[in-house]
Amino acid sequence: MKSRHMGAAAFALALAQLAAAPAYAEQAAAGFRAPAPQTFTAQDLQHYGLDRTAAERAVALQNQGYEIKVLSEAEAQRYQAGITDNQWLLLGILAGVIVIAVAVSD
Repeated sequence: MKSRHMGAAAFALALAQLAAAPAYAEQAAAGFRAPAPQTFTAQDLQHYGLDRTAAERAVALQNQGYEIKVLSEAEAQRYQAGITDNQWLLLGILAGVIVIAVAVSD
């Protein structure tokens, strides 16, 4: 019975590992030059479409050392291409349900 529980836990962990796709950094194109870093003000960020509270939060994070970048629409969509937090949550719940189902079936 213990081996069955351990097997279910190992199976759930294996499923979680398979769902996690490795992240690979893109190679920079030859001759591509990134713009020089700049510091944004709350007014600059509001100009780019953030509301007042989001702009103030972004400036506070920037002051803590975080880097703020302005992305094109295509670049922003590429950042959304991975597994989201909600998807990780659903995978965790699914793994828990599998473990509970196997434990109850004994």
